[in-house]
Amino acid sequence: MKGVKFANACNIISIVLLICFVVNTIIDYMRYSSALNSAPFRVWILVNAVYFILPAIIVFIVGAVIRIKNKR
Repeated sequence: MKGVKFANACNIISIVLLICFVVNTIIDYMRYSSALNSAPFRVWILVNAVYFILPAIIVFIVGAVIRIKNKR
């Protein structure tokens, strides 16, 4: 039962990280000015992906592995 709660927590954390990615990307888009930044906006999206989506995938995989091990 403890593993199921941890797996659910991992799923919730993954969803929160994905929502943070979307919100942070929207905020960055509002603040972005091509005259002030030499980097294109897609670089900002890639940085946000590294910060939010990559950890979300890792946490989701951990939750899935725990869920699979608890079914055995």
